[in-house]
Amino acid sequence: PFLAATRYDKAINYCSVAYLEFPVGTVDFLAEHQYVMSKNSGYECRWNELLKLLVMIRLNLAMCYLKEEIDDAKGAVAQANQSLKELKPFATEKGVVLTGKKLAKKRTDEPLITYNEAKALQAKAYFRLGSAQIAMQEYDDAVRTFEHCVESTKEAGMTVDAAVMRKINEAKRYRKEKKERQRKKFKFMFSSSKSEDCSREESGVND
Repeated sequence: PFLAATRYDKAINYCSVAYLEFPVGTVDFLAEHQYVMSKNSGYECRWNELLKLLVMIRLNLAMCYLKEEIDDAKGAVAQANQSLKELKPFATEKGVVLTGKKLAKKRTDEPLITYNEAKALQAKAYFRLGSAQIAMQEYDDAVRTFEHCVESTKEAGMTVDAAVMRKINEAKRYRKEKKERQRKKFKFMFSSSKSEDCSREESGVND
């Protein structure tokens, strides 16, 4: 996974060049691209192969980060969240792309396939994010994230994978176990404190 992670990271750097702001001279298509992004709070608001590739690479890198050999859940969270951010303009409403400052405007001429593809990638991003949250023992967040994954999958017109349901049940089980451990811990602390108070009272009586 280390070699794969290195290659995915390098690929992200290559793809990201298209989204950086830098002097472009007479390269008109880059100048136009930078202008459009500057008018949309830095978001890419045109669904294209490069954006889809960038998101898929981020999610593959997140998967590598979750491998036992690397064990970088925070890195996986960062890549998944960045993917969700990049998908936001396209995965909010069918036939609509969010544009403008703070994505407050709507463009309504977008083909339906854009929404479906964005939702499918969004579901995958939620799956990576939820898996990372389990690794970080953030079980409440993980349950909510996997529920978002289910919603996005259905909205993309796809069948929910059994692996997603297993992850939801896993997160719920871990959450229940964590709460039970906390309950026992607090019960023990309360019992210990009560025993100490009783000992002090007995000592006072004997004095």
